[in-house]
Amino acid sequence: MTNRSDKQTADVLLLASVLEKLRTHDGLTIARLHANRSGIAAPLMDLAATRRFATVHELDLASAAFDLVANCVRDDLHGTQQIVADAILALGLHRDAYPHAGIDKRIAQSLYSTSLGRRRETLLNHWHRLHQALGQQPGEAPSDRALRGTTEPAVLRELANQLIRRDIYSVGSKTVTMMDAAPASAVPSAGRVIVVGGAVMDATFRTRTLPAPETSSEAYSFDLSPGGKGLNQAVAAARLGLQTSIIAAVADDRFGEEIVQYLQGEGVDTSLIKRVRGGRTPFTGVFEKELGDSIAVNWRNQAEVFLAREDIDDRREQLTGCDALLMTFEVPRETMQHTLAVAHRDPSSRPLAIVTPGQPYEDERISRDTFELIDYLVAHPWELGSFAPQGLAPFDPDPVARNLLSFGVETLCMLVNGGCTVYSGPAHDVISVPTIPSIYKESWAARDAFCAALAAKLIENDRTFSGSVAIWAAAAMSCATADFPLSNSMPDRKRIDSLIARSPFIVNGGVT
Repeated sequence: MTNRSDKQTADVLLLASVLEKLRTHDGLTIARLHANRSGIAAPLMDLAATRRFATVHELDLASAAFDLVANCVRDDLHGTQQIVADAILALGLHRDAYPHAGIDKRIAQSLYSTSLGRRRETLLNHWHRLHQALGQQPGEAPSDRALRGTTEPAVLRELANQLIRRDIYSVGSKTVTMMDAAPASAVPSAGRVIVVGGAVMDATFRTRTLPAPETSSEAYSFDLSPGGKGLNQAVAAARLGLQTSIIAAVADDRFGEEIVQYLQGEGVDTSLIKRVRGGRTPFTGVFEKELGDSIAVNWRNQAEVFLAREDIDDRREQLTGCDALLMTFEVPRETMQHTLAVAHRDPSSRPLAIVTPGQPYEDERISRDTFELIDYLVAHPWELGSFAPQGLAPFDPDPVARNLLSFGVETLCMLVNGGCTVYSGPAHDVISVPTIPSIYKESWAARDAFCAALAAKLIENDRTFSGSVAIWAAAAMSCATADFPLSNSMPDRKRIDSLIARSPFIVNGGVT
């Protein structure tokens, strides 16, 4: 029997191939879709999302397919991915925005030329200006060969992913009908976020069962892709419209280059990354089962690739000038503690500090002063074990959570089975936020989506925490969990709002 995940991958590859063919000549046009309805455009025209769009908006299939792709590029792709897809497919999404931002109209016309070669040439020649016109952080422009062979195929595969997602996933899915019905919140002005953490390569083996000792088993799927908690939180924050930079140590080998290009493609500023010459990229081996539960083995290579205190000092100005700092324990303990101290040099204008204690430091205690510098600690219960008094059994996370607040942590968000229990305030008030049930267990992306969404809402609400902030962050976690089989499952604002509108949350406990 064909595995659902395998079929989904095949559908994505087929649709990406269709988009690659439709990018040629004058690009994706309604006339071309209509003329090739039963030919190369058939897989796009036959999507349930296309038919749904045609029904809702009373359009013919060709017009519906064009509008669906345009909406998907505008709503689901970000930064470089959106700019490249718009130009390569000649969609014209920013035809008016570019001249309004000071770019000559002739450049905009060339960017949507009837010649694919002309569109590519214009895109590369004005790479930085096009990004800046849309308020995006431009990475280094690729070569013509890299654009054709690497950037374009990756962008079109991600676009195909997003189109397929609209067809398959019902839990929090972004179908046209749902999005039209859901009240969209106004997008606030983007806050400035810096993430300090790990950027590694993930080698993911997807398997139905884990092998017993001294045996082996077959994986039904394998993926090698950029990962790490710091990288994932940076991507999640950028998806929510935040101006996001990452401070991480990255080797200068081919995997390190792939990591940097991936971040740039997601709209994350990489100018603060430390490049380690001659180093080898750290890896995480992930064994992921069909419903999302997984185990992992980390090789951090901290002897070669790491952030030191002086690296943080070199980036002091950027750290103290951001709105929120997202910090993980993927960096050495001394560096983590120094980073928080640097961010708090000016208490009157310091960033919010949101800290993820994964993986917990082995045999290394966090200083008492450090706890007082943490505004939000986002942890799984098992990670609190390192903060429990030695020799006490059985382990109970509740008293440990309250003890951490006594040490100075302002708020503790404990994530359990996709839900969230929040300890906050001098009275140690408890807020219990459920999540929408999913057929999948909590995925690796869930907490990273939660942290980014928590930062976004706190910035938007002038740092005021409330039950609604917790709900929004938990909804982001639910969206990421629902879509975990897809790459780039981090949600955007509309996706989170749509989920909340369809699934009312009840907050138990004190709400400020």
